[in-house]
Amino acid sequence: MNVMNKLSCCGAMLVAVMFLSGCGGARYQINVGNGSARVPVQNVELSADDKKLSTFPVIAPAKVAAAKPRGGDLPEQINVRWEDAEGTPHEGSVEVTERVPRGFRGQFVVEITRDNTLTLTRVESSGEELSTLPWAMPEAWEGSVQLPGME
Repeated sequence: MNVMNKLSCCGAMLVAVMFLSGCGGARYQINVGNGSARVPVQNVELSADDKKLSTFPVIAPAKVAAAKPRGGDLPEQINVRWEDAEGTPHEGSVEVTERVPRGFRGQFVVEITRDNTLTLTRVESSGEELSTLPWAMPEAWEGSVQLPGME
């Protein structure tokens, strides 16, 4: 294989890697928060544009659960299903693209309010890359009486 063939092969691989990793698009993370200071929410299911992203068994009062960072086009709509402390199911959605500039980099915080509605807050990136491991985010069970395995 001559040098030109090797270079074109490497270039094609680089383009494929960039395409598959979402280079050129937005980089964002969707977090789900519990806006109640006293009661947990449970069986939380997060989806964007009808594609399931994450599930959280419990989100403790006044805590936030983080999904993995994502790349590519921003979702048009974020959907959340959950159960309140009494086990009553709820569902809601928030529009994203109407409120967010194209190429947004940062976090979306979808908060489940005390009256079981959703609010959306966006947090612009500070210039640091989003981690695939949300080091600063507490686990959903931290600070709650409901420890894993102690149900």
